[in-house]
Amino acid sequence: DGEISDLCDSVEGRKSKSPRPTKSTVLSHLFESNEYPVSICHLLSDMIDAGPKGKAMNQFKSLDEVIQDLEEMKSQPHLFLYNDPNMSTTATTTPPVFGRQYHGRSKELTQILEVSTRLEAISSSDSHQQPHTCAEAIFLSGRAGSGKSYLLNKCGEFLSTQGWVVVREKFDRGLEHNSQGVVCSLFDKAAKVLADMKVGGSRQDAEYSLRARKALSDSLDIASLCYLAQVVPNLLHLIDDIDMKTPQSIEANLSQWKLVFLLCQFLNALLNNNRPIMLILDDLQWAEALAIELVLGEILESIEKQNNAHLFLFIGLYRDDEVSIYHPLFAKINCLHESSNINTTDIQLSAFSKNDLVNMISNELKLPKRLVVELGDVVHKRTSGHILFAVELLNSMVRDSTIYFSMNRRQFHCRIDRLYSLKTDETVATFIISTLSTLNPDALKALQVLSCCGFHTDVAVLELFEESNISPCRGILCSLQYLVDVGIVEIAGGLVAFAHDLIQQHVYENIDLSQRRDLHFNISLFLGLKSSMNSTSIQAISSIENGFKNLYISESKTAEGPVLSERSLLSIAADHINHAGPDFILEL
Repeated sequence: DGEISDLCDSVEGRKSKSPRPTKSTVLSHLFESNEYPVSICHLLSDMIDAGPKGKAMNQFKSLDEVIQDLEEMKSQPHLFLYNDPNMSTTATTTPPVFGRQYHGRSKELTQILEVSTRLEAISSSDSHQQPHTCAEAIFLSGRAGSGKSYLLNKCGEFLSTQGWVVVREKFDRGLEHNSQGVVCSLFDKAAKVLADMKVGGSRQDAEYSLRARKALSDSLDIASLCYLAQVVPNLLHLIDDIDMKTPQSIEANLSQWKLVFLLCQFLNALLNNNRPIMLILDDLQWAEALAIELVLGEILESIEKQNNAHLFLFIGLYRDDEVSIYHPLFAKINCLHESSNINTTDIQLSAFSKNDLVNMISNELKLPKRLVVELGDVVHKRTSGHILFAVELLNSMVRDSTIYFSMNRRQFHCRIDRLYSLKTDETVATFIISTLSTLNPDALKALQVLSCCGFHTDVAVLELFEESNISPCRGILCSLQYLVDVGIVEIAGGLVAFAHDLIQQHVYENIDLSQRRDLHFNISLFLGLKSSMNSTSIQAISSIENGFKNLYISESKTAEGPVLSERSLLSIAADHINHAGPDFILEL
């Protein structure tokens, strides 16, 4: 309070000593001094240049508002105090992009971390004094676009820094037949995490990787390891001496049971090394009944019997409006609730609160909350608190300059007069589609090809497409950066993924049916030829029920990058020919 009073006295003193032009204001006078952060300049102006004849841009209505501004500056100095007073140069070239930073959901995040903390507390206690402990399962539900995946991403990132092994995978719409492949991919990612620890982690990570390798080698014979490596290929990078040429005599009708047994043994071997593990499966509403039973039945039941069950946390995400009482997931979750060996927690994400939305806007625009309350109120009402819709709406307001950087104010400003005339669509889906209408033809064609490939696509596959007529004139890769910049897709770990599966879904569903089937057919034919297989081979594979269980891109690498195995190309080709439909299979 004393410092603010001194600043006010200093400003008043300068005003009396150096008369200002009639159009000059306290704010412009403070800006000219180049001594104070922009937020302090506005705070002083809004306090001093007040009253009926005052020229303050946003006069304080009460002392409480002044105190609130000061408390925000104190609690978040990196947003309000440590910025350049002459920030106009950088700010005008870097418009805000909503949705890239995490905001809100503190209650739900606390619930998840309370479960993980409980498990950590059991792990750190004297093992001889522990009663029989339980594994934990959390089921996170909510509407599409409510922020489930984003919440778990942030939670997983944090727990990874606390020594947890965190692995996640998701099921895709329209690829229910590959549900078992998704489960295998989850374990493959776990093997990759362990293999990476062996060469690129800390000393503790390297030791843990070595213990895990030994535990796996001790619990499984070489034939079993070879079998497991077929569906968990990164096991070859973890255990160097697996010989894939070892003869195997595994009867086909026992392979499913063998797979269940080996996956359970794999997980149990990891749990015996005193490090907590969190497995996350997203979009469970699109999983086949057999995959749900495999994960929530067989695998969790095997963990129940382990002394180290307290080291395991499973988190399942699903859209509650797509899971009826007849869905196999609904019945399985109810069974787990009745189990005495698994502690279950249900978390439902409701609408994003108005307060959380105001906080998000305040942080992104670096403005006090009092200046964005009206904007937050309008956006919250227009979107009913649907966070994906709210983010898209705010970004559209940046694009059309409803939210813009004011050179005079040296801060972002919203054209209030435009707020109440905003036209929004009835649903998130139609709103997303309307934003795609501004894309250039090449970018739209690239997006359509990506949508036919599912939620995410390996960059190596897209590089192959560059050689074909599947791609737009200038290629797919040429449009990727633009699609990333506008927030439609993301690139990470050699994969191109849609920012949200709602975007993929609605791009895909808005392709004309005949055009969509042609795209699938052309992709299938091109990849089939690339794999040196003829059309008869593609047709044969596409008719085999179990032909899609191991859809993955080979992790083997050369100096030029990842190598696509013939098997993976053929699997992808077969998947596309199934989506093209029976008429195309007959045509082959």
